[in-house]
Amino acid sequence: MVPDSILEIIAQGAWNGGTLVDNSIYSKKEMSFKGGIPVDNKTIEERTGIRTRMAAGPDERIGAIALQDLLDTSSFDPSRIKILIGATNVGDDKYDPGPLVRYPFELIKQYCPNAIVIDLYAGCPGFNVAAELSFMLSLTGVLKAGDISAIIGAENLHRANAFKEDDTAGIIFGDDALATALETKATIKPNGNYSCSEKITASLKDDFITDIAKMIIKLNGPNKIDGIIIDNQLGQIIYRVPALAARVQHSMAEQMYPEETAKGTFKRFKDALGFYDQKIQSFAFDIMSLSQNPVLVENIARAYVESGKYKRVVSICLSSDLNTEISIHQGEDFGFKAPGKGIVDTHTSTHGCFGDYIQAISENEDFFGDMDGKGVFLYATRGATRHITTLLARNNLTMYDIDLLIEHQANFAMIPLTLEQVFWDAKPDKKKTVKDFIENHMVNNIHTRGNCSVVCIQRLPYDLQRGALKEDTIHGFHVNRNLDNLRHAKIILNDSVGSGMTRSSVLQIN
Repeated sequence: MVPDSILEIIAQGAWNGGTLVDNSIYSKKEMSFKGGIPVDNKTIEERTGIRTRMAAGPDERIGAIALQDLLDTSSFDPSRIKILIGATNVGDDKYDPGPLVRYPFELIKQYCPNAIVIDLYAGCPGFNVAAELSFMLSLTGVLKAGDISAIIGAENLHRANAFKEDDTAGIIFGDDALATALETKATIKPNGNYSCSEKITASLKDDFITDIAKMIIKLNGPNKIDGIIIDNQLGQIIYRVPALAARVQHSMAEQMYPEETAKGTFKRFKDALGFYDQKIQSFAFDIMSLSQNPVLVENIARAYVESGKYKRVVSICLSSDLNTEISIHQGEDFGFKAPGKGIVDTHTSTHGCFGDYIQAISENEDFFGDMDGKGVFLYATRGATRHITTLLARNNLTMYDIDLLIEHQANFAMIPLTLEQVFWDAKPDKKKTVKDFIENHMVNNIHTRGNCSVVCIQRLPYDLQRGALKEDTIHGFHVNRNLDNLRHAKIILNDSVGSGMTRSSVLQIN
């Protein structure tokens, strides 16, 4: 029998500091967008909807501040925290070898010294993927009734100097940090048949991504893989943005389908997206464990298949010296049935063919973010329909049933175009349907806080409940105007997209 609730968000804490930075700081730098368009307040707002963003101080570890606020404002005993996840991309320091979550863990390790402590690298959807991971552990009895999962989303991109001084990609970002506590509501024992392949070990060299892909193919044969999870201990940011798992996913695709590689399928956006949606259909993300215990990533992969949501998941432990352990975890006859409330379902998909769209690169012994703005825009908007429809359809829902959409705040221009794809059947006036949905079923803060990466999905419901959002107009849309009703929303969809490229969505029912 399926419990009425398995995992619920019970509390949030936040970093609420920083310095307000408006667009004038960029207007003074004499920068230009493509085509020679000058960067100023008008062009920034026209292109993105952004007017201001927050910048953290140089000595702040904002993820730790958010966790402390969660502890100070919540009543649960911190000894109940069984897993602490730092969902991030760059975090506080792009030179830090990680895991970055070790700093906030210092606040609580006296209460829960045996907690699972990991960074999770899945791009901007990191919070949704972390919530999904906690859902998998709750569905399979790893997390038991009363256990707490704490997810810290933290991005301090100003302190980290993530982009070059003259790179217009850096204009859109703001700093932010939130800590979210989720409680497992029931102890579940999965029923089914679990098996694990033999474990392959190897000491790899420079072309280790290709080698890992070859090892998986040798171990897996022609069988479909539903997910790849790597405990990535390499440390440098160039090996975690995008997640190495996404790179491995695409190397496998190239090797398994050499004819597609040869004819350039993966170089053409529409063809690559369609091919991945038809043939690959898998997720890929990294963790970085504090314990560096190879068993941890194996146990997580096992939970994914025992949840009944996935059949075959690869676990990889990759040490800092490129020693590698690979296993394939398989599940048969495990059934998943969505609970009635709380987090009821999740869906994550990665298209590693677009991994170069958002990546960290090494240049002159330094590291910088590199973004293909056009590619990201295409993926964010055109990849939405299949992903969201898949999640909603298996729960007998459509977008017309959603009371509140929490959408990643990357660039406001993306939002109406994404919804036009999702509301593909809207008649007679699709734009009117989209406008009504944005104005009455969404909350937005892109204009005030910028793109806060992983933290967007956590910040919006936090600010909604505490009354911090204000009615406004962005690009002709009246935003945040239905706040009283949205605070009591019943069916909530979180949707986020980012490096990998990965899209992840979480469905909640209150």
